[in-house]
Formats: sequence, C-alpha cells, structure tokens
Amino acid sequence: MTPNWPTPGWAASTPRRWSAVDLNNDGKQDLYAFDRNGDKHVTLLNVGGFGEAKYEYAPQYAANFPPCRFYTLLRDYNHDGAMDLFACSLDEGLAGLKVFTGSYENNQLVFDRVSFPWIFDVILLEVAGAPTQLPINSSDYPAIDDMDGDGDLDVLAPGIGGSTVYYYQNTAIEQGFTDDTLLFQINESCWGHFWVTAFAESLTMSNDSTCCVFPPCFQPDPPTEVAEDRGGVHGGATLCTFDEDNDGDKELLYGDLIYPSLIRGTNCGWWQNAWICEQDTTFPSYDVHVDIPFFPASFYLDVDNDGKKDLLASPNIPNGALDKNVVWFYKNTQSNEFPVFDFKTDLLIADGVIDHGSGANPAFVDFDADGLLDFVMGNELGYQPDLVVESGLFLYKNVGTSTDPAFELVDSDWLGFSLFIDPNLQPSAYAPAFGDLDGDGDDDLVVGDRYGRFFYAENIAGSGNPLNYGPIIPYWQGISVGQFSTPFIHDMNKDGLSDLIVGERNGTINYLPNIGTVGNPDFHTDPGEAPNNEYFGAISTQQPGYTTGYSAPVIIEAPDGTMYLATGSQLGYLEYYKVLPENMNVFGAPFELLDEQLGGGLREGWNTRPTFGDLNGDDFLDCIVGNQRGGVALFSSPVVKDGSVAAHEARPTIGVELYPNPTGDLLFVDIKTTGSQACQYRIFNALGQLVGSGNLDISDKKIDVADLHQGLYFLELVVGEGRVTKRFVKK
Repeated sequence: MTPNWPTPGWAASTPRRWSAVDLNNDGKQDLYAFDRNGDKHVTLLNVGGFGEAKYEYAPQYAANFPPCRFYTLLRDYNHDGAMDLFACSLDEGLAGLKVFTGSYENNQLVFDRVSFPWIFDVILLEVAGAPTQLPINSSDYPAIDDMDGDGDLDVLAPGIGGSTVYYYQNTAIEQGFTDDTLLFQINESCWGHFWVTAFAESLTMSNDSTCCVFPPCFQPDPPTEVAEDRGGVHGGATLCTFDEDNDGDKELLYGDLIYPSLIRGTNCGWWQNAWICEQDTTFPSYDVHVDIPFFPASFYLDVDNDGKKDLLASPNIPNGALDKNVVWFYKNTQSNEFPVFDFKTDLLIADGVIDHGSGANPAFVDFDADGLLDFVMGNELGYQPDLVVESGLFLYKNVGTSTDPAFELVDSDWLGFSLFIDPNLQPSAYAPAFGDLDGDGDDDLVVGDRYGRFFYAENIAGSGNPLNYGPIIPYWQGISVGQFSTPFIHDMNKDGLSDLIVGERNGTINYLPNIGTVGNPDFHTDPGEAPNNEYFGAISTQQPGYTTGYSAPVIIEAPDGTMYLATGSQLGYLEYYKVLPENMNVFGAPFELLDEQLGGGLREGWNTRPTFGDLNGDDFLDCIVGNQRGGVALFSSPVVKDGSVAAHEARPTIGVELYPNPTGDLLFVDIKTTGSQACQYRIFNALGQLVGSGNLDISDKKIDVADLHQGLYFLELVVGEGRVTKRFVKK
C-alpha cells in the first residue's frame, strides 16, 4: 500500500445492476454495477481470458461517474463506442431519466450531462402535444433496448400501479433525425398484452394478439403523473429484454418484488404488436432456476469473454441483507441468436469479499497479542438460508506480516453476541469499541446497539496477553444515547480515566466523561445532563434533505497530545476535525473542521464507520471503512501518525456567496470554482424537505424563489466533484 488515498484492500457487498463497459479504452469489456443500497458505483476490470469470468475491483474508475440514486443503466445510445449513462432523476425532484454521454479522457471513461429543451434536464415524452418526463418509478428497473429494430434505443417500463408495461418508442428515425437522438412517444400502454395481478406468481396473458387481457381489450390511459406508492400492487418490477428465438422481436424477463424467480415471457407477436403468449415462471426451468428471495433483476451481457451474451441475476431490493454475495451467473452455451443458459454459480464476484448482510461496524484490536492488528466487525442484520435474522460480532485475524496485512475470518459469532438478540425486537446493529476503561492496562470491550444502549465486558487477561473477557453485561449502566450507538474509547480530558465518545442515528456526537475511579468506570446515564455533552464539538453529520446522520467517531491522538476526530456519516463521507479542549465540555462549542470529505471525497456508500491503525509500518495510518452494504474496504489513509493530513490531489473547491440574504423573489448566487462550470442545485426547507431543484447557469447567477414561503432554507450546490451547502432566508 501507499499513502495515496484510496488504495483499496478489498471491497464488500454485492452490487445489483450490471452493465458491460470498456472502462479503460483497451477494447475489452469490463463490468459496472450500481448498488442502490448506498447509491454506489462499482467498477471492475476484466482480467480474464477467453471463456473466463475473472474481474478485479478497480474503484478509481468509479470516481468518473456522476452522483446517482435508485438505478442506472449503461447503453451506447449515440454509437460512438463509449457507453453512455442513463439514471433515475428522482434525486433532482422528478421521476424520469437523465442522461450522460460517455467519452474517453486519458483512456478513462468520463461523462457529460445531456441537456434537454425543458425546465428539467431529463428525457422528454410527448403526451397530447405537450412535453413531460418518462414516468418511471424509482423502485422499478426499466429496459432500454432497440425494440423496433431501427437502430435507436427505446424504453420499456412498468406503468403506474405496475399492472402493465409501457412501451416508450424513440421516434427519432421516424421524424427524420439520426439514431443518436432521444425523442419519445407512447407506443403501447399494455406492451405484450399481459397483466400483472397483485401477489400472483405468473403473468396473466391475453389469448387475443390484438388487445390487453384484463379487462378485455382494455387500454389504460397514458400516465399524467408518477405515483411512487404503487397502491399495494407489487412495489416494484425489473425488466430485461433479449431475442431468444432469433425472430427479430424481444422476449421479456420479468422480476417482481414479491416473487423469487424470474418470469420469461415469449413474444409471439412482432415489434409493432408485441404479444406475450407463453411464459416460464421459473426461468430457466430447463436448468437450475433463479431463486432470489426478494426482487430478482436480470442482465444480458457477455461475462466470460467468449462473444456470447450470458445471463446474470442479482437482488434489486435496497437496504436488505438477503443479497449476501448473491450474483447468479448463467453461461450462454449456444449462441446469441439462440441463447441457452447453463447455471455456473450464484457467487460470481465473491472471492475475497467480506459481506455480512447489512451494516458493518469495524474496530481494530490485537486479540491474540501477536503484535499485528486484527479487527472485529459488528453487523446490523444478516439472513441465514432459513431466513432467520441474526446480528453478531465477526472476528478477523491478521494472518499477514507487519508490512503486508492479510485477514481471515476465525469466528463468525465472537463472544456469542447473537444470543443477545431479542426476537421481539429488530436486530441489534452491534458496534464494537476497544479501550482500557478500568485502568489495568488491557483493552476492555464496549458494544453499542440499535437502541442506543451498551454491552460491556471487562478484559481480565492483563496487559500484553491475548484478550480474555469476563461476563458480558447487557444494557450497561442504563446508558442510552438515542439509536444506533457507535462508541469509541479514549481519555479525552487527561484525568487518567478513559471516556466514551459516541455517535448515533441523528448525526450528533455524545461525550460521556468517566466519573468513576481506576478499576470502577462509571458514567452519568443521561447524555443531555452535565458532565455529559450531547453536542460534542458542534458536530452533526446530518445533511440538508435528511433527518438522520449516523455519526461514527474515532479519536486520533498525536504524540504531542493534540487530538483529532474522524467520523463516518449517513451519506458516506468521512469528516475530520481538530479537537479543541476548551470546547469539549461546552454544548454546541465547535471544533475546527479540517476536511469535510477526508481523502479527496472518498465515499463507500451509506452509513460509514472508520477505524484507524498502522498495518504496514509506514508513517501513515491505515483505515478500514465499514458501510451499510454489509462489508468493509481497506485503505491507506492520508492521516500521518501525528494526526496531520498529508497533501492529496486537489479536488475542485467552491466559493459561494448568496445575496441578498434575506431575499425576496430572486436569490443571486456568486460561484467561484476551480472545477467544472456545470452546476446543479437543490433547495431544502428547515424540515429537510426538498422544495426546489434544477441547473444553475453560472453566468446568470440567479434562482427564482418567489414561490417559497418565508423561512429558513438550505441551498445545496454541486459543481463537478465539489459540493457545498449554504443557508438563506426567504422574506
């Protein structure tokens, strides 16, 4: 490893939405996936030979992708040899499709936003002569494919309520434009003439090739608005199209939120009149069929470098743990004209991956006293094959050397913490911390949980010996800090007693000084009463638009006694502060913010938790970062052992002034930036609700806020890779 950030040691969690893409312009198709549990771009380089599915994690290419949420697809719509990016636009306030064109710079795939002649930069749909957006629910996964064989890309997507599939035809060619144009109209509102009945395990097909099945020859009205709540029908659907019988029309693979198998619908019509007349409800029934407990999604692409498109299937549900290391791989053993899929594995891209369901809270400790740092990871929840939910602690031993760490799992239920799960409550979301609380020279254990409480175990081994814990004390001292307590142990006030620094769900950090004695740690149970400070350093990882922050603090102390605080956050960035001792006991007194995105904007997904330690004997602290996706990633950090942060490659800086403030109808925005000039903005009210969004013309520098009610607002600006939030008041 090197001190450059980031240098990944391993990646974790199972990405869900797969596309083939040439990331480094070497003519070889790599893999890209978007993990909606954390809104994380995942890039993997193809290192396999002919007939070999072999990929290496390459996060440096993910940094070139724009921020996205909910779903993405890579398709080369303009036929220039570089994949373009289609993404859900709901994060900008409108459920539709935004587009980024891909190109190569220094042999890396990069993207530029496509502009459309409307108030939102999204693909337009013409309805009754007026423009609107393609109304695609954020919970669905559409198919983008050439459905009519004219060379441009069309869209299939579930309609409102999810009972039918809409065919949005790209009419660029029909209108005399080139096939790299995006002009859409509704071709069919019941594509394939089938109906999806609530809680059914099959499609209701029509026996009439000319009309929708239910009600007879019923054609739903074109959608006029997007309903995110599907009214209890299904809650989501995934679509994938391919030509299975070489007849020029497309078959459909349908995945549903409540059904574990893929449904293959055979198209007996043609492109202008699709008719699903046969179905395989456990596809592929001629082999091991897909069996993913919730919301399977399918992807048709060449995975093993033999020129034939294979089939991948993986979960599409966010914030779930049933997807541990699940990527089903079916090899195409015949041809692209008549594909036949042979099941190979349900653990593709799983070697060396740490994934324990949802949530990952790591902490370094040398458990066997061999001089090498090991680590313990707590998870939020995981599912066993019988769907039993479990939380626990996982012990990983460092089996490497003092300069080359390597880890292996040696205990999947360390200290038996799974026994403390209350079957009547949600899983525990364990977060371990190690430190000498009783002053005897060895590391004791404190574990936070979902309900803000603590478990405590005294280390009775003595200094320099392998860990040996006495009885585990649940709900220790009656302390509760809200929800998702994430502790760290350190002597903050230099009185010889180790204190507790605790993160929590709302994003603030609690300081609980030890008021006991050596051998008898004791804490005041109410975080809101002195000597405790529940707004330590005035730190809050909560961001505009969110009501939670999921702080996860770590203290780093330099040899001269200067203390620094790093914390994970809900959005995933690591924040870094210098602790000001005079402000530790003062509610709301701030620490010095050194970096709001430590490591040049490193982001491992939602709800990150870092732990720091020297793994390779250099001058830099290494860092393991846990994330909500259920795993961890290892980096060599820019933090020097003295707590300072080494210089890293400069990222775009944003200087912003708002005027007048308070304002009336117009808010002027003066932006000075070293980065890109493309700017997106979002406005949130004081409750964190999104009340406005759009693109800001930096040359114009004004936003119309006339429709806002009087009060306090937050303006979030994204310029290139930079992001800044400013407050303003509407009169």
